[in-house]
Order: sequence, then C-alpha cells, then structure tokens
Amino acid sequence: MPHHRSLAPPAQRNSDQPAIHAELRHHYDALYDLLLNGRAPRDARPALDVGSGDGLALTAITQGTPLHGVAIDTMSLEQWLGPSDWSVVRADAQRLPFADAAFNSALMIDVFEWLRHPITTLSEIARVTAGPILIVQTDWAGLWFQADEAEIGRDLVRAFTRGAPEQLRGQISDSAEAAGLTVESVSNVSINAERLELGSLAWDVLESIRRYLVIDSAQVRARRFDHWRAELQRAADQRQFSMLIRRIVALLQPPASG
Repeated sequence: MPHHRSLAPPAQRNSDQPAIHAELRHHYDALYDLLLNGRAPRDARPALDVGSGDGLALTAITQGTPLHGVAIDTMSLEQWLGPSDWSVVRADAQRLPFADAAFNSALMIDVFEWLRHPITTLSEIARVTAGPILIVQTDWAGLWFQADEAEIGRDLVRAFTRGAPEQLRGQISDSAEAAGLTVESVSNVSINAERLELGSLAWDVLESIRRYLVIDSAQVRARRFDHWRAELQRAADQRQFSMLIRRIVALLQPPASG
C-alpha cells in the first residue's frame, strides 16, 4: 500500500505515547461514538480494524477507551504503535481467517482508496461482523492550502495527490450496496487547520508532501518546495494561514443474520 499520504504524526516523535494531532481529537472522538452507534463499549467489542498499518489511527480513535479486538494488515507489523490490548494478525481482508459474525463492529481508516476489489472486501468484512462497519477515507483530492504563491501551491498539491480517487462518497456507497450492506449514513467532514508549527497537523502534512515530492519521487526540486513552504510560514506568522482536509465517513450495517 502506498504510504506517502497520511494524517498520522511521525511515530518517532514520542515512542512511549504516539501523538494525536490536536486538530483531530474532536474528529476521532466523533468516530469512536459513531462506531459504538449508541451501544455500550462492551456491546461493540470485539472489534475488527482492517488495514491497521502501524496502528496509529486505531490508537487515535480508541485510546483511553475499553474497546478492544483484532487488527489486521497484509504487511508484517513489526513496529506496532496501536493499543497494547489488541491482537495483531497478518491477513488478507478478502479472505479473513475468522468465523461468521465473530466481531460486533469493524472499522477501516484510509484503506478504501487502495482496495483492488472493494465489493469483495466489504462482503468479507460483513461476513465476520455482526454490527456496524465504519469506513473513513481522506479525500486527498480536496486538500487545500491558503497561500500567496497560489499557482505554485496548486501544482505541488496536485502532484502529491495525483492518483487519489475522485467521487469517493459515491464509490463507497455503491460498493457497500453491491456488497449487500445498508448505508446507514455517509457524510463529508471538513477539518480546518490554522496552525503551522512543530507538532501541528499542517506541519506534518507538509513534511509528508516534501518527503514524497522531493525525496521519494524526486518530482520537485527542494528549492522550489521550500520557497512555497516559506510563503506558507509567513502567512501563518501573520495569522493568515489555513489548510483544509476533507474526509468521507460512512457507517454501514451488514445484513441481518438468520
């Protein structure tokens, strides 16, 4: 799975307690409440987290809660930064090694855009889940920065988000319905960041953009990126900076058993 687009903070900043961006805390609290869907935590567990990666997103949503379950990923999870009371299993979401209705809820964070067979994957998740399935997908095509150097910024952001799917809301809904799931709710969530300082969401997103464009893919010269970055910093110093990220949040219900 490509890893250059992420809302997760750098893991190395605090190895004992993975950081959660302050701009996202309310959003993660809302995701937890949505996953419970009016139930007590004991009725929502065990939960299944599909495509956990290093577990940082799972930590952000469940930290300090009694929710536990199983996290799966196709990659070997050598550096697990997720909750310590969750089991970690290497597995393919198209062929899950679990019994029918083994879980009472499931979630999938920033994984949908990478699914090769979304209908098959959602059908398999529905097979092993007796309760709500929460899908959260960042709409990277809608990433936006306020900047004086508008044209440079648009070019760089476009290069970073190239390949990001469009019309995600419709894709998620259509795939869920084709998999036999009921779409209980689907919404667009806008996250606005107005700080540009170490540890802020905008800072880490910009670091990800620079790392991908300048180092990983060598699409952009460092000088060009750093010029744009300096323009953004000047705007932030004058309290005229903002960044907008959009996410699609869908709550799905599997078919009733029996």
